[in-house]
Amino acid sequence: MRVLFAGPPFFGLLYPMVPLAQALRSAGHDVLVATCGAAVGHTARAGLPAVDCAPGIDPDALYAQLEKDRRGKKPPSPGEPGKPARGQGFSFFSDEMADRMTEIAGHWRPDLVVHTPNGVVGQLVAAKLGIPSVLHAVGFGHTSAHVGMMNNALADAYDRHGLKGPNPVAAWLDVTPPGMSRTTEPDRWFQRYVPYNGGAELPGWLYAPTARPRIAVTLGTVRPVVDGVSPVQWVVDAARATDAEFVLALGGADLSGLGPLPGNIRPVDWVPLNALLAASDAVIHHGGAGTTLTALDSGLPQIVLGEGADRPANAAAVRDRGCGLVPEGTGDLTPALVERLLTDDGLRTEARAAAAEMAAMPSPADLVPRLVELARRHGNSG
Repeated sequence: MRVLFAGPPFFGLLYPMVPLAQALRSAGHDVLVATCGAAVGHTARAGLPAVDCAPGIDPDALYAQLEKDRRGKKPPSPGEPGKPARGQGFSFFSDEMADRMTEIAGHWRPDLVVHTPNGVVGQLVAAKLGIPSVLHAVGFGHTSAHVGMMNNALADAYDRHGLKGPNPVAAWLDVTPPGMSRTTEPDRWFQRYVPYNGGAELPGWLYAPTARPRIAVTLGTVRPVVDGVSPVQWVVDAARATDAEFVLALGGADLSGLGPLPGNIRPVDWVPLNALLAASDAVIHHGGAGTTLTALDSGLPQIVLGEGADRPANAAAVRDRGCGLVPEGTGDLTPALVERLLTDDGLRTEARAAAAEMAAMPSPADLVPRLVELARRHGNSG
């Protein structure tokens, strides 16, 4: 079987699909990842074949500029109530990748397409080739309505390829713990979230004994580009009053705006998040989907800032499960909040329970036979 993975060029959306792609390859199936920008190189370093479907563009720089331009502007006029006008919205570079990805897929002839809710170019390719598409969810904030909005932004590409629109997804892979799931999509399959954060040579201090608790702090890969590191200024202030080690894992972002750092803060350029959390006692993060799920998998209590995009939905899921804290405003961003993170036994108990629930879910390898059968049934029906 041949499986095309259509990935948005942002690590937080592409990386969650890597374990399934690797499981398919380990089972003897052919995999091709179609994306663009720096994500092509990062996919190749994951041991997966990748193809650039929008050569010459820098998605990270374009997205950062788009976010900066969008702030303070009025939203576009709506079309139908509750929906943007046809063709409006941001396609996460699905439109830019659509023509080349369709051409490549036409030559490669996949049996199945896997894509994230933001990678709806995969649905277009599947519709063009008449094959099933499988949606690989990446967090708590995605629904069929959200996917519909993404496809709406791809309207021009559907027109270019002579298509009326997407076909329904054949399966919806839900990687959230069943007890926390917020979707009731048809054809939903639960799949365990296996953290993939890239490889790295890990520093020795990660495994050295420490006399005080360690708190990992991250803003993911996108937010520092858009907002800088100011969202963690309060963490730096709280560190001065907290007997703990704070690891600022901000991807090599410029920290000069934070002022002098106290001695109990350790800035690092890059450490795979799952490895960092395995050596930590708690985590503070922005609420990105992949970061939230990796934190849940770690069994650590967490503070989720949860501002923008799907982050409020991810934060709400953590808060409602009782395994994390969500500040309601800047007045909550105090050393007392950090102290509660470290001392609230209820948070830690629920965090471990959520991790155990995730560990019991079907693994990506468990789902491979179901995907093979899905493609086989479609082939036979054609």
